[in-house]
Amino acid sequence: MGFLDRLFRGRRTPEPSEARPPVTGPEALARWRYLLVTAPPEALAAAHADGLARMDTDAQAGVLHRMRAALSALEPGAVSPRESEVLVRAAARAERRAPGFLERALSIDAAGRRALDGLATLVVASSAAAPFLAGFEPGMGADALADRRAPEFEPDASGDGPGPTHDDELADED
Repeated sequence: MGFLDRLFRGRRTPEPSEARPPVTGPEALARWRYLLVTAPPEALAAAHADGLARMDTDAQAGVLHRMRAALSALEPGAVSPRESEVLVRAAARAERRAPGFLERALSIDAAGRRALDGLATLVVASSAAAPFLAGFEPGMGADALADRRAPEFEPDASGDGPGPTHDDELADED
């Protein structure tokens, strides 16, 4: 141990692995719920895709099956995507439209609750989730999260705001 190490012992910046120990159980679910409220759909999809990729094959298949069934029930007549990436993006958008969608979809039975615990643990450990979990404080209630909701996601919005439509332009030509 060098002189500087002895001098500054205890004052060094912790390594990333030391700064964020893995979380499991109720704390992982609390962080996951916080992430669902604070992260935009794109970040939710990325974090969930990362978490799903790290699950074993059987657990992953169960989660995807539950998501597919819940999306079908949410939008009767709509075709549920077969590709997992598209399914995860659709589930993230559904979570934004109907808060609590993912938790209800995954925790239908005991096996689903176990899968939800595993998925939540893997999702909050992903690098895609880290920036959105910075403000997490253990014990935060739903009231504390109300002002932290991510901006609303509107899939049909053009991003330019209200503007003339094609019909308006045709009316101007007359």
